Amino acid sequence: MSRFGRFSRAAWSLSLSSVLLLGLGATAAGCIGKRRPHDDGSRRTEVIQARLLQPGDVDGSLDAMIEGDRMLAVYDEGDPARGAALPLVTIVEYSDFQCPYCATLAGSMDDLVHEYGRDLKLVFKQFPLPFHPQAEPAARAALAAHAQGKFWEMHDRVFGNQKALSDSQLERHAVALGLDLARWRKDFQGPALADEVKAEHAAGAALGISGTPTFFINGKRYSGAMSIDQLRGIVDGELLAAQALLKAGAKREELYARFLHPAALAAGDAAAAAEPAAGKPAVVPAAAEPKPVPAPVPAPAPVPAAERYAIPTGEGRPQRGPAEAAVTIVEFGTFGCDACASVQRTLAQLLERHPQDLRLVFRSMARSGKDRRAAHIALAAHKQGKFWPVHDALLDREGDFTAEEAATFAESLGLDVEAFNADLRARADDGANRMVQEDLALLDALERRAPEPLLFVNGRPVEGTPTLEQLEALVAQEIEAAKAFVEANPAVDRAGLYDAMRRGWSSFDQLEAATAEAPAR
Repeated sequence: MSRFGRFSRAAWSLSLSSVLLLGLGATAAGCIGKRRPHDDGSRRTEVIQARLLQPGDVDGSLDAMIEGDRMLAVYDEGDPARGAALPLVTIVEYSDFQCPYCATLAGSMDDLVHEYGRDLKLVFKQFPLPFHPQAEPAARAALAAHAQGKFWEMHDRVFGNQKALSDSQLERHAVALGLDLARWRKDFQGPALADEVKAEHAAGAALGISGTPTFFINGKRYSGAMSIDQLRGIVDGELLAAQALLKAGAKREELYARFLHPAALAAGDAAAAAEPAAGKPAVVPAAAEPKPVPAPVPAPAPVPAAERYAIPTGEGRPQRGPAEAAVTIVEFGTFGCDACASVQRTLAQLLERHPQDLRLVFRSMARSGKDRRAAHIALAAHKQGKFWPVHDALLDREGDFTAEEAATFAESLGLDVEAFNADLRARADDGANRMVQEDLALLDALERRAPEPLLFVNGRPVEGTPTLEQLEALVAQEIEAAKAFVEANPAVDRAGLYDAMRRGWSSFDQLEAATAEAPAR
């Protein structure tokens, strides 16, 4: 039975926006520091006792005041929540207990809840990532503690000890919290919480989530380990929006439902979204009606899978594997990065296993001067057909380059040194510098601040250093998805398969525009 009453989970899991906002803010990894103790009683009890209104419980009379793209990030009365009973600002966070960025964000969220007191509520949702094997058990452990009123205490212990997440270590946390251990074990090991975690993960995926942390502030989507100052700026803006709604006649208990109401209309469930609240007549003013938009460019049927981002391969970028491959991995990386070197070994094995079905395209994440110089060296070598040998050699080299050292390095690898030096000095728009600018513009358009390397497997993002088995499983899924796409679109030229598929993925127009308007750096 759905915990939404008469509204199904699927109906409220559709998104308003197709624009992905990724990686805003800092990405420092690691465990959170010392925390303030959580309130065990009044604040959490207030949240649970307040009646939760859904978008269908309010009318559309104030929709014209709701600005920005909002998504249907709904939650249940039984979800772990802390903060105000009747907030002006509601944050729904999807998180992974094994994710270091989630641990970092948890500290900022903790500060935020304490600072904003009666005006803010934080709701926690489970989204264990498949390449974090202990994230799902940790999610069950936290929910089992939630059944005994100790979710946030378990939340803090798990995030503070991310290297101690075996079942026995999770049980020790339960003991330390004074939980009824027999009850905790039964809940932790039982199917109900496993199903609950799967359901929350599915709800997050339906909202387009594929990485953590992802959170919604009054329905607006953000990602990454944002700093407390960044969060304050967003919350302060939402407080002003909420106060304007109150002045216009909204009730405090209606605010979150009103922020989400236009998203329900945009999602095509206008009948439910316009249902009268508390006996009032439904009012949907003309201003709230969807605005006319230009007819979209016809695109092939999209791949039916998790949210994908329309990352272009880029003209003239280094690649391995055939252009007609079913799966394209676009890698954003640098050369002074141990994780980048580590993932190359995994990618090489993957390419050996799938010589016809897999293509690897390299794009730069070179933000520092040192990284940009290394990228220019590699791309100058690329003009002589020697990108990959230079790429591999750069991964094994430490330190920066002077012009003389770069020339000596090129000579040692058998390059035409005179042509190499000319290309390295060039700063034309169609040269290596332009390529690096375009690559960084893509990351900026996504507001991405992830550590290198960052992989997109047919548009699906993977951070860090996944194992061969994890990537193999993902590639196998994508091969099948590409086959289904070709069957649904038989006229597609296999040499243009990736570009045909990505036209139906998220942020296509934004990313195309970003590369066309890449600023000089």
